[in-house]
Formats: sequence, C-alpha cells, structure tokens
Amino acid sequence: MNIAQRRKKGPLYDCGRAPAVLGGVLCLLFVLSGCSAPDESPRADVATVNGEKIYLRDFKKKMERAVKLSGGSAVLEQAEITRLKEEVLNGLINEKVMLGRARELSLSVRDEELMQKIRQIKKDYSGGSFNEILAAEKIDYRAWREELRNSLLLEKLIDADVNNRVSVTEKEGKAYFHAHRKEYAAEKRVHVAQIIVRDGKKADDIRRRLKKGENFGKVAREVSIGPEASLGGDLGFFSRGVMPEVIDKTVFSLSAGEISRVVKSPFGYHIFKLLARDEGGRKSFPEVKEKILADIKKRKEEKAYTEWLAGLRTRAVVRRKDDLLKKISVPGAHGKSTSP
Repeated sequence: MNIAQRRKKGPLYDCGRAPAVLGGVLCLLFVLSGCSAPDESPRADVATVNGEKIYLRDFKKKMERAVKLSGGSAVLEQAEITRLKEEVLNGLINEKVMLGRARELSLSVRDEELMQKIRQIKKDYSGGSFNEILAAEKIDYRAWREELRNSLLLEKLIDADVNNRVSVTEKEGKAYFHAHRKEYAAEKRVHVAQIIVRDGKKADDIRRRLKKGENFGKVAREVSIGPEASLGGDLGFFSRGVMPEVIDKTVFSLSAGEISRVVKSPFGYHIFKLLARDEGGRKSFPEVKEKILADIKKRKEEKAYTEWLAGLRTRAVVRRKDDLLKKISVPGAHGKSTSP
C-alpha cells in the first residue's frame, strides 16, 4: 500500500485500536521491535493516565515500529508524522485506561493461560523459526511475553465488559436478511477432480483410458502429480476466479460427470471431471442464519466497544505533555524538528 492509499484508508497505524487486533501476535511482534534499545531518559513521560505514567521510552519504541509499518520515515510528511504520534499516544492511553478497568474487575491472566497461548503461537512456526524471528527483530522474549499477557487480559476484559452483554435475536436476523438478501446470495460453484501430469502426450493417453471407462479417482491416485492425488484428484468446490482463467473456462462449461479435454497451464497438463455443480443464487434464511447472526453480533460488538472505550476515557484523568510530543523527531522524515 502506498502513502496515497494510506491517506484514503484512515489510520496510519492501528495495532490495538479494535478488539479484533488486541490478541494479534504479529502486532505484538511489530510493536516490540527494538525494545532492547536503551533510552537516555528512563523516567521521562509523555502523558499520565489516572496518575500512571506513559514513559517516553515506551512511546518511542512503538512510534519507531509504527513508522516502519507505515512505509518508513522517508515517505512520511510532517503532517503524517504528527498524526502518527497522535495515534500511537492514543493507543497507549487506551491501553492504560483499559488495564485500569481490568484491575477494577479483578481480572488477570494466569501463567498457565499465558503459556498455553504461547504454545499455540509456536505451533504456527516450524522448527526454531519463532525464536529466529524474535532474534532477527531484536525482541526481548520476556517483554514480548508480558505484552502478550496484557493482550490476553484486554481480550478477557472486552469479553466480560462488552461482548458478553451483546445479544442478537432471530427476529433481528430475519429483518436484516430481508433487507440484505443480495449480500447472502451464493455464487455459482463447481466440484471438480483433476489429474495433472507434466507431459502432454501422457495426458492424452490418460484421457483415452478415462474415456474407455477407467475410474477417474483410481487413475488420479496412480499418475497425478497434484497434492490432491491421494484424494482421487478431488479439488472440492470453488467459484469463478479461484483458478486460472483457462481452467475456469473449461470446468464451468462441463456437465456433471463429464471429462474435459487436456488443458495446458503453467503447472502442467490437466484433465478435469465435473463431480457436481452448485448454481448458487438466493439462499433461504435457515441456510444463512448462523452467518447473519454472527455478522450482526460483530457489528454490535464493534459499536459497543467504541462507546464503552469512550466512556472509560471520559472518566479517566489524562494529562498529556504536548510540548514534549512535538519535539520528538523521526529520523529521515520530511520537515524539521529537534529531539528532546
């Protein structure tokens, strides 16, 4: 995304702005990048929330990474830097306010809960790649772990104070369905099996075998080089636009049970069999009920979260040091400023 697109889309930096990203592992990795760097003013702060300090060093760490996520300081104008500072500081203030609310409710994250989440995260990384990422980004593991604990605590808080109070009735679902039928119309889909080989002549020979009545799935298991060969070449259902155009054009023109001609693509030589066709079209409410209720609940939760956070901010005593904030410079950015 270039900077022009970023201006249109809104926030330059949005880690932690909405409930959905509070537990984002990548967001945590981004935010903590460079956290081993020393700070020359360990007691300096840029704001206080109900008497609790937001330290300058923490602000600078998150600002540094926010600039990287926004494309680097070289592409940011001074006005964008100013806006980015506001977003970062507001994120830190929101976090302080919410953590204070979590203490009011006596919420906490036990060590076992934290370790369970860490084990889940590590499953997504093969071998030692998780530790390699931490090392490459110069991320202190203990600091990352505590940020993750805070993230889990905020998720728990939002569930308890916001999401658990949101409900959706079937009546609401039906009303929404009737007003938005087109949104829940299904696209046409095909259920296809394929055999793919690297040689065109071999593909022609295989197609002749199939035309003589050999079982498509059995032949696919024997000769296909595709990853789905063990499943008899079954590719499952897919709609238009998922496959290359030459494949789409072929499979969507087949009748159920029909075997295609040999189709060449950058991946090899394909033979397709149409197993079933779903013509799509409008769905009934029972068919899409669960999705509709989930969509409505998500919208309600987002609205409730925004109002809830605004209420917490109204009750909080926030004191900002805007003069200090203005002096914080971003190396390489357009415009002139002096670093405190």
